[in-house]
Amino acid sequence: MLIVDDHEDSVDMYAVGLVAMGFQTVTAETADDAFARTCELHPDVIVADITLSGASGLDLTRRVRQDARTKDTRIIVLTGHASASVERQAYDAGCDRFVMKPCLPDTLALEIRSVLHGRSDCREIVGSSDGER
Repeated sequence: MLIVDDHEDSVDMYAVGLVAMGFQTVTAETADDAFARTCELHPDVIVADITLSGASGLDLTRRVRQDARTKDTRIIVLTGHASASVERQAYDAGCDRFVMKPCLPDTLALEIRSVLHGRSDCREIVGSSDGER
């Protein structure tokens, strides 16, 4: 799983919490870095904040959906922007789930499992974090 957020504390909280629940996590701080990592690592799920330095999480979502190499990657938008219009923009960009911050890691894990549940080609993402945060 790829966690994309430019706030180090948020990334650390989610990465540590999800690793403790058995998920492998890799992190990125920008949409460009996240897209490169997605092309390289092919994560089952991207968890992305909307507000990032440079391109937004919505820009990342659109880019992932438009690229043949990444279009089937599941995307959860995790954001503190609480409005129906932002939620609609996230779904229009192509996200699979819209989750509001604050959100505990165990709640996020339920959303991740829910998104992955219907995937017949899903690789289990349980194991170590391979030295990544």
